[in-house]
Amino acid sequence: MPELPPYTYRTSWSDRDGECVATCAEFPGLSGLAPTPGRAIDELKTAIAAWLDYLASRGLPAPPPAARAG
Repeated sequence: MPELPPYTYRTSWSDRDGECVATCAEFPGLSGLAPTPGRAIDELKTAIAAWLDYLASRGLPAPPPAARAG
């Protein structure tokens, strides 16, 4: 997987799904589900990489990271 920009990730437990859910502030419509927070983030990063490929294929810009280290 290509290196992703430093996006903002959050994980929480979903009682409904019985798994951890990872979300990203810059991509509110995407999420990742898995038994552990780390694996949920990995699933989310896979979805983000696919979305970034989609945007690039159409000449659209990727969203910038919400917070930049300075």
